[in-house]
Amino acid sequence: MAHVGEPRASSRRTVEPVKLSELGEDRFLARVRERLPEPGPAVVLGLGDDTAVLDLPEAERTLVTTDVLVEGVHFLRRTLPPRFIGRKAVAVNASDIAAMGGRPVGVLMSLMTPVDSSVSELMELFDGLIEQASALGADLVGGNLCTSPGPMAVDVTIVGASRRGRVLERRGARAGDAIYVSGKLGASAEGLRLLNEGVALAASGSLIVPNALRSGPLPLAEQCLRAHMDPEPRLELGAFLCENEVATACIDLSDGLALDLHRLCRASGVGSRIEESALPIHPGVLAWEGLRKRPPLDVALAGGEDYELLFTVREEGRLERWRQEGNVPITRIGEVTDSGQGIRLATREGSERSLEPAGWDHFLPPSGHRGT
Repeated sequence: MAHVGEPRASSRRTVEPVKLSELGEDRFLARVRERLPEPGPAVVLGLGDDTAVLDLPEAERTLVTTDVLVEGVHFLRRTLPPRFIGRKAVAVNASDIAAMGGRPVGVLMSLMTPVDSSVSELMELFDGLIEQASALGADLVGGNLCTSPGPMAVDVTIVGASRRGRVLERRGARAGDAIYVSGKLGASAEGLRLLNEGVALAASGSLIVPNALRSGPLPLAEQCLRAHMDPEPRLELGAFLCENEVATACIDLSDGLALDLHRLCRASGVGSRIEESALPIHPGVLAWEGLRKRPPLDVALAGGEDYELLFTVREEGRLERWRQEGNVPITRIGEVTDSGQGIRLATREGSERSLEPAGWDHFLPPSGHRGT
């Protein structure tokens, strides 16, 4: 196993880790509170009481979203360091806030974990959660801690606020609107595949690559790993689309472009036509093509966990300022059509076919799990 940027081995003796069952709930939570930075102005009362108290401006609407990461379904502890579990738990929820054009304000996290869990690992998880929340302008304001007889589950709720009282919705797209997507597609799914092949990103940030894969493009491998392990919610783009009344409809890509496009079109009562040649497939998906069974198009359409924004626009000229000043690329991939035309994909060969709603479904899962 070859290591890129691996830190020097420590000469300190191995110490048996403290278990959660030895510390107890109150003393563990006291350690968490010691790690919290000073809260922002919206937090009247934060972690430590029966409920949090937030003071939001009267002109803003309150947004609330929740999501859970379950060990064995969304992640494996042997491949995802605890810090990244915490960071990702916040990021996937903040992506929903981004899709509504809002900003995250308060984060609540319920942790369900076995009593023999390592305290140091759990503190790393909380460090990642607090770190990500702070980076996104939010505070950890509450939650819960309980024992679990089974796998770990990290359940996060984010309270957000809309700017100027407006929100983006999935409904609102109309025939003739242009369809755009942010960033690149398929990187997260490729990162998951690389994890399964033995590539890893250590908590220190070093990239660990099996010798058999070292002939591949390591910078692209790291990009794909980070996309899967440490996604970046598109909050700035969502705010721009909402505040400037640019997007007519918006959704974040959590379960795959094909599936989430169907959801947006169903909510808006429209059809759509997207072009294969226009899809911004991540170069890492193309570079490692020979090592996987799925073609790049399938990875881009149904890989899932991209956490990019898919949105529709009526007046494309309003995007010019973002193209000049925004820090995330956006790509026009098609247009909205009448509902009777269905959801169509124009192929590179010049033909058209129906685009099925392929992607991640918790109750109709594809082979394997997200975290395996």
